[in-house]
Amino acid sequence: MKKLILASAIAMMCLSANAFAEDDGYGNDIPAARVEGTVDDGYGNKLPSNGPEYKSFEDARSSSRGGVQGIPFNMGLHLAFGLGTYWDYPTDRYLVEYFGENDWLTVNFDIGGVAKIKMSNLVSIVPEVNFGFNFTSREVGRDRYYKVEESRTLINVNVPVALRFTPLPYAYVEAGARFNFNLGTSHTLDWYDEDGNALKDWNGKEVSEELDKWEAKAFIPSFIAGFGGTVRANGHELDLGIRLILDLVGVEKDDDIDFTYEGEVLTVNGEKLVVENKTKMWAIQFFVNYYLF
Repeated sequence: MKKLILASAIAMMCLSANAFAEDDGYGNDIPAARVEGTVDDGYGNKLPSNGPEYKSFEDARSSSRGGVQGIPFNMGLHLAFGLGTYWDYPTDRYLVEYFGENDWLTVNFDIGGVAKIKMSNLVSIVPEVNFGFNFTSREVGRDRYYKVEESRTLINVNVPVALRFTPLPYAYVEAGARFNFNLGTSHTLDWYDEDGNALKDWNGKEVSEELDKWEAKAFIPSFIAGFGGTVRANGHELDLGIRLILDLVGVEKDDDIDFTYEGEVLTVNGEKLVVENKTKMWAIQFFVNYYLF
């Protein structure tokens, strides 16, 4: 009888220990797996067997992110490249004759800094401060020997702020706003030969004409939305993502433009014919965030 009671007590102790053991998400009980060094942090890294014994899977994952409990804070570098064009472009036949077709192609680059503030295991706030460069061009003339391109350049400082949702350790979706502070613009006509080389005059200077009919607003708000994934590289987190950038207001400094024909302002009943140009910009941007700490 005493042997039966002793065996029952030992069995109950074993069952009790197993009842409170927690799985690491891969079928291993954390206390036992810790001894074997097999506890995974959720990023494919095995935690060392001589480390502390974690009470939960989330504690183990938190340890791999720098051992910060509560609200981790990361800072790093941001680099982006995008392609886009205009939207809400004038479509009326007479306006198209004046503004030209929407054959514009935009190439943009951003470089700056990024921070990631984790509010919970699922939600983070990700602000950036970037120096941006936008180059927009279209072909406006061509013959056998050369072509003419119209180009617009815009330099800005932009501040995207995204609310990020991370349903999986490796994947996230985000949305937010971007605030663009435009620093300057240029507008030119450039001539190129049939091989794409810039034409030069007799003095060896590239053939180009400065135009002054296009200026951008000093401040333009935009909507942003995108998705991506997070991996680890050399012990640092690395975001790879894609996002849509959609301007919410017209890019033109003057929305109302006097309608002219052959250099003369047209009038209707003695008043100037004024047209509204709400042209906005959009782009699809690919970006990389590399968190230094």
